Amino acid sequence: MPQCGHRVTISKLYLMKSTPLFEEHKKLNAKFVPFASYNMPVSYGAVKDEVLQVRTRCGMFDVSHMLPISLRAKTRDDLVTALSRICVRVPEKLDVPKAQYNAFYNDKAGLVDDITISAVDKSHWIVVANAGNRDADVELLQKHTKDLLVITPWSNYVLIALQGPMAQSFLEPHFPSIAEMYYYETRLFDEKIFIARMGYTGEDGFEIACPQDAGIALWQKLLSQGVAPCGLAARDVLRLEALMPLYGNELLPTLRPQESGIAFLYMDHESIAPRSIREQNIAETTVAFRMESEGVPRQGYSIVDAEGVRVGVVTSGTFSFTQNYGMGFMRIKIEVKDSPLFVEIRGEKKPITLLAKPPITGSVRRRKKE
Repeated sequence: MPQCGHRVTISKLYLMKSTPLFEEHKKLNAKFVPFASYNMPVSYGAVKDEVLQVRTRCGMFDVSHMLPISLRAKTRDDLVTALSRICVRVPEKLDVPKAQYNAFYNDKAGLVDDITISAVDKSHWIVVANAGNRDADVELLQKHTKDLLVITPWSNYVLIALQGPMAQSFLEPHFPSIAEMYYYETRLFDEKIFIARMGYTGEDGFEIACPQDAGIALWQKLLSQGVAPCGLAARDVLRLEALMPLYGNELLPTLRPQESGIAFLYMDHESIAPRSIREQNIAETTVAFRMESEGVPRQGYSIVDAEGVRVGVVTSGTFSFTQNYGMGFMRIKIEVKDSPLFVEIRGEKKPITLLAKPPITGSVRRRKKE
């Protein structure tokens, strides 16, 4: 994820793709950076202010660079069968109106993408792909599931992520029935408006996909109501505080789920990833950590042991504005996980502690278990 100080030439930015909300960002004097081939807003002002708006009130992100993909089949069983060929976990328990976090395999048991799958109808599910993996996801689906599924990538849409403890109160005037939805539940309001109660921040929130004109109008209405626009820099801090991995940093095509910090997804089932590869011994693991002293870890910094021997690398790092310490993810040799570890910053060894769960409480609204 680009940092706030990332410098990019103007000529390079104009070669990038833009979302339908690009002109709205310009009106707000957003700073732009390239991300996954898109010219995206990294911030609109102070990153700390954007982070705190989401944690205490409400903020919104343009995530139109991500791709909804409609999958239709004759039956729900066909959807389960087809996606099981390429998914890390079998979506056998997924049913209307639920959504599921999952990931796509490649044939080496590495990760093509981490995705959400939403059951909007018995025979119609929607996958949302990450921006940098849009084409790869569609290609994978076409190669392995087109005998059972009709695969339709969306076009001419806006995708907005509204996040924060007040997200429902801001969105409810536009879609009153969202009050009936809970975390990881979804609804297709018509063929062109898709809303999921989820997000990438650890807070309550919604992801809304709708036609371009309606999406631009919704962005403008929410802005006029006082919702803070937020960029990639705040999004990166928020997802790290919630211990959520990022494809390209924690998740890679060369790493299995067990090595990427999403081992909880793993299911042993027949798929394009051979069992002989999937179940090989694991040499490295990805874990979250926090700093025990001053310093901000950055991607690429070395993780060392007590003797100063390099045993891993920081895959993502930031300063947590809510916790007032540096934190991030690291990939380390599995045998050193329970040993004293340090991040090396400008030649100094800074002690770190593993984080087993997010340091934030969050405002996610979960349905009570029956």
